[in-house]
Amino acid sequence: MTEHIQGLIAQRPDLPVAAIARKAGVAPSTLKSLLTDARRGPDAARTVSRATAVRLLAVALDGLPHRDRGYGGRSTNAAPALRRIRALLTAHPHLSQAALARAAGISLTTLAAALHDVDVGRPRRIQAAAADRLLALGTRTPLPEHATRRDNTVDAQPVADHIRALQVRYDRASTAFIATVAGVDASTLASALIDHKRDGRRGINTNIARRVLAVRDLPPPAFPRRTHVTEIGLLRRLRGMCAVGWPLPAIAQADATTAKSLTDFARTGISTPAVRGAILAAWDRLAHRPGPSAQARQRAAAKAWNPPLAWDEHSINDPDTLSSGTRIPGRSQHWDPSVLRHEIAFFTHHLGLGRPECLRHLGLSTRRARQLLHPPPPAPTTPPPRNEHLAVRRVRDTAPPVRPARSSTDRSVMRIALSARAPPGARFLRF
Repeated sequence: MTEHIQGLIAQRPDLPVAAIARKAGVAPSTLKSLLTDARRGPDAARTVSRATAVRLLAVALDGLPHRDRGYGGRSTNAAPALRRIRALLTAHPHLSQAALARAAGISLTTLAAALHDVDVGRPRRIQAAAADRLLALGTRTPLPEHATRRDNTVDAQPVADHIRALQVRYDRASTAFIATVAGVDASTLASALIDHKRDGRRGINTNIARRVLAVRDLPPPAFPRRTHVTEIGLLRRLRGMCAVGWPLPAIAQADATTAKSLTDFARTGISTPAVRGAILAAWDRLAHRPGPSAQARQRAAAKAWNPPLAWDEHSINDPDTLSSGTRIPGRSQHWDPSVLRHEIAFFTHHLGLGRPECLRHLGLSTRRARQLLHPPPPAPTTPPPRNEHLAVRRVRDTAPPVRPARSSTDRSVMRIALSARAPPGARFLRF
């Protein structure tokens, strides 16, 4: 008996002992104890009941579960049967997936999931017996007749419109998530919507419609769609959180996404709803809190990524605007004293940087920062005296007359005039 089990294990080393025990219908601990005692030697061999020995000896290699075959080796490729079902749904619009699932004796969830996998090209296996029943529909088994709308159903169009309106208002609002919030089965709701799309006369269960229509708001991970948030705004938010010390894994943990998805977004600039939701949710929680990673801060500083306070809610989404309070290499920056105080407070209190490091990051010297923060007071201006015009007039009246200077031309003309009037032989002094 133990030699038989050891032979099975040697031929199937990938199969655990517990799988063989389950196939034989015995406890895994019992089979493991038998194999352990057999390895110790003949003296330590154990005895088991006749029924247990018969079950273990009845286990055949072909009957063991296989990694590529589900249902203990009793499965088959689902593609032929599901293509048959897709053809029936196309040829008979009045048929629904639920009706065909009931006719084939399988669950609607199994049929819907298998149909989806086959439609998108994924490999899918189902029970061989279920595949035979699906292939028999329309040949050996008659198709379900078209039935009128049942009494407990209503028009599905308001439900479809309500779900579409929720998906317009919220990001990450899938039909399955809305069904979960409403407390209904996701496959049933999806099947009802598909049937309604194919045949508008088909309705939806009254209870399901009532629960779905009662959903007005969606909880996280769905979030209200912010149409004003751009891709560059998301990238600036992601870099800003890294600049204050939050690594990508910590940002990803704030919502249902992965660090690889954030890395792909940072490289390509193309976001998915999951990445969009994760960045916005993390921004609300982490943007104004210092992160635990000094390495993230150092990498962000080396890449000159702007911290969150360098942006406001209007400029962060505009690709044509520059950050406020952050020096741009190669461009002169106009500093406002209030903005500079805001930046220094952020770097010193939230990031723990010293004042010299803060000014070096902002591209300012100590002297320039002192001039901006503490400008010199303006020089006082003395008002003119009340009777200033009287004083000026008094000075003008008492001043001695000023003799105008004469030029050389004036002197020559005067000498000629005196010469004409003087008698002959008169002499003149030079003046």
